[in-house]
Amino acid sequence: MRRALIFIRPVAVMALGSLIPLGAAALAQQAEKGDEATQQGFQAIVLDELKNLDWINKSEVAALREGVIEKIEYRQGDHVKKGDAIAYLHHEIAELTVAKNKLQAASVAPLQKAGAQKEVALSVVARNKRLNERLPGHVSDEEVAKAEGELKVAVASLLEATENQSIAKAELALAERTLEEHTIRAPFDGIIVKLKKDLGESIRANDALATLADPARLCIDPYVPLEYAFRVKVGQVVEIQPRITTPHPTPLPIERKKFRGKVTFVHPEVQTIGETGVRVHAEFDNPNFELRPGMMVRITIFVAPDVADRGAVSSNR
Repeated sequence: MRRALIFIRPVAVMALGSLIPLGAAALAQQAEKGDEATQQGFQAIVLDELKNLDWINKSEVAALREGVIEKIEYRQGDHVKKGDAIAYLHHEIAELTVAKNKLQAASVAPLQKAGAQKEVALSVVARNKRLNERLPGHVSDEEVAKAEGELKVAVASLLEATENQSIAKAELALAERTLEEHTIRAPFDGIIVKLKKDLGESIRANDALATLADPARLCIDPYVPLEYAFRVKVGQVVEIQPRITTPHPTPLPIERKKFRGKVTFVHPEVQTIGETGVRVHAEFDNPNFELRPGMMVRITIFVAPDVADRGAVSSNR
């Protein structure tokens, strides 16, 4: 990695804000409130080395279980929403298993039978007790013990029926989950970049069906030389301007545009790759899809002139 050329240059408040009208309005409001950093102006760290834009969200959407692809709802280039079904595996057996477990989970006959047996046993035990209270010895000890034993069996049968119904409900939930895993869904909003399987093909668990990526949010990860890295903080504005490396007589329209994002992460570790620097992660909204991953961009990071000093003081407290 060659040495990046860094320029620290003062940038007037209006000059910074004029790049995006909304930014100008926000900075003007800050100035009215007496914001110290705004009144003092900003400085810009301009990285001379171009960097490539990259995806934030990109995933190899995989099957959760083995099967044969029955239906594909989307094709390459289609937009999908989070949770949309991209494809289905053959799932007839899974559907039948769900239907069977629904019947078992909804069955109340075993509970009713056990409840009736318990009521009969209770009545026999109560009758024996009343008879022996009126006429001691009317019901033999053997018959009393037998009736009490049948009551215990009835109570256990009721408990068993209750537990079996709970197990049936758990098996139903498991069967429904198994059926759901025959559907391959999008984990986030994005575009199908590539389909790797087609109808009728078999797929194993964890095999990728499609590549999904979200072009609405992109990022860059430039390295800032250590002597300037202490000025860079999370939340600072980052501006990028596309540069098309292929020679052409006049700049393309996209090269005349500038886009703004924010620093979301400053790596705590110093990297030594051809130079001593700190990796900075910045993210950008791309609602109109004008920016493309892989595109080379020039990077400017706007920093307050005193941010390093204030950061050093607060970190020592």
